[in-house]
Amino acid sequence: MKPRSIRFRLTAWYTAVLALSLVLFGTSSWVAVEQVLFHAVDEVLEDRVEGVRKFMDNQIGSLSVEEIRDEFKEHSVLGPGGDLFQVCDEQGIWLYRSVSLEDAGVPIERPSALTRDGKRESRKVRDVSVRFLSRPVTVLGKSYTVQVAALTGEIEEGLDRFQEALLLLIPAVLAVAAAGGWWMSRRALAPVDEITETARSIGERSLSQRLPVPSTNDQLERLSRTLNQMLERIEGAFQRVTQFTADASHELRTPIALMRTTAELALRKQRTDQEYRQALSEVLAESERTTGLIENLLMLARADAGKAQFEQTPIDVAALLFDVGGQARKLAIQKNLQFRLDSLESRPTVLADASALRRVLLILLDNAVKYTPAGGSVSLSATVAGSRLHIDVSDTGIGIDSEDLPHIFERFYRADKSRSRDSGGSGLGLALAKWIADAHQATITVQSAVNRGSTFRLDLPLDRAHDLSAESC
Repeated sequence: MKPRSIRFRLTAWYTAVLALSLVLFGTSSWVAVEQVLFHAVDEVLEDRVEGVRKFMDNQIGSLSVEEIRDEFKEHSVLGPGGDLFQVCDEQGIWLYRSVSLEDAGVPIERPSALTRDGKRESRKVRDVSVRFLSRPVTVLGKSYTVQVAALTGEIEEGLDRFQEALLLLIPAVLAVAAAGGWWMSRRALAPVDEITETARSIGERSLSQRLPVPSTNDQLERLSRTLNQMLERIEGAFQRVTQFTADASHELRTPIALMRTTAELALRKQRTDQEYRQALSEVLAESERTTGLIENLLMLARADAGKAQFEQTPIDVAALLFDVGGQARKLAIQKNLQFRLDSLESRPTVLADASALRRVLLILLDNAVKYTPAGGSVSLSATVAGSRLHIDVSDTGIGIDSEDLPHIFERFYRADKSRSRDSGGSGLGLALAKWIADAHQATITVQSAVNRGSTFRLDLPLDRAHDLSAESC
């Protein structure tokens, strides 16, 4: 038994509360029984006082003191309670005194010292428990004290036995209750032990395993379901990290292998300057491609860690589109494509990180140029719709199959697995663009048809507080 275990503490608290309850119950029961019994005795004593008073009303006026004492002696023998009463007047003259009370020297108070209800008290008289009632009475205009008594030894003996029974029963009940509490706590915490054992067995290779869910509709069931939901999130995150690591390793292995192979071939034998320049150009192109991949990986890693931050400032959309459009035009010319930039009639502004928003547009434009055959066209346009700004990147390229559309924003996903490295990219661009858009409370949507082209739309909230349209008028 571990003193710090929940089972031990539950049993200890249960036993302590039950012990306190039993002690309070036993004490209150004993006091209640005592009060009931002595109240019954007091009622009998009151009846006896009333009987003595009535006797005095009938007899005291016509009899002498000696005759009254004789009548009292006869009355005490015939009345209930036996010869246990005494009567005195205001001057302390005894009108009658029982032999047993006189022999014991039981004192009596004068009428003026007593209240109307009298005085009740329990005393030991020669080691005998006696209950007394002393009450003032008035007979023929003269005050007397009538004191009656009753033996209470049997009552106190019964109370002692009742107390002994309580002292024996309470520990016995506590012992049984503690054993029952220990057994019940074991039954109640059995699901916790099962959950603990299952949780201890779950590792990185068994994240698909789930905790048992007891059908108890209580805190344990809710805890198990919550922990299982947490395990699902951990499993998903672990799978994403594993997949991300595998994909990143795969993507980095190829360019590194190409650069190493190119360098080894160039150094295998003596070559001309032109051949060396060609090898260095291939290594440079591959290193540039690898650098871009690593930058994208680092940015996504910072995003997953919650460390990437954007400094959002008011951005002139027209100026940004003109700048980005200039770079896109160069890419289009190199591939013999037509490029069109539709100028904005107004000068709307948005709150965004300028470099991040520029990167999103360049990713979309680069993909449009990359997947559009020579002779096709790419366009960049923007429209204002209420409080939103729509930036569209359209092309007449090869399009995206409907089966691939739901996955194009996933990391390392390529719609066409057969594309070459020169045209296919790493599969991180759109995932990065979507993450940047989400961080700016923006959305990216796509409409595409195979062999008919695609249109990507970036939807941003406008910044009305810094709108430049009024300044340009």
